[in-house]
Amino acid sequence: MQNRTIGGHPAVLYSDRTIALSFNLGGGKVDTGPGGIARSLLVAKDSKDGGGFYEVSIWRQDDVVPDDLALLRVAETVLPTVPDWTAG
Repeated sequence: MQNRTIGGHPAVLYSDRTIALSFNLGGGKVDTGPGGIARSLLVAKDSKDGGGFYEVSIWRQDDVVPDDLALLRVAETVLPTVPDWTAG
């Protein structure tokens, strides 16, 4: 885990594995297994970390870890558009 700040709000980056689902459209069978790596960012709802959070996640279809800078750019672009978001 890596601590960050997004728009003045405390945040933390972490990784997790996704689940892969395979559907056989002809036979109705579903297979599951380990998927790719997801990178996620938890951002406190307010700058004083008073409770609650927003979560932004990105993943790739291959086994390459997504780029942290891409995740941070997405969060910095999207979160200010969320109702009740205030810059810290």
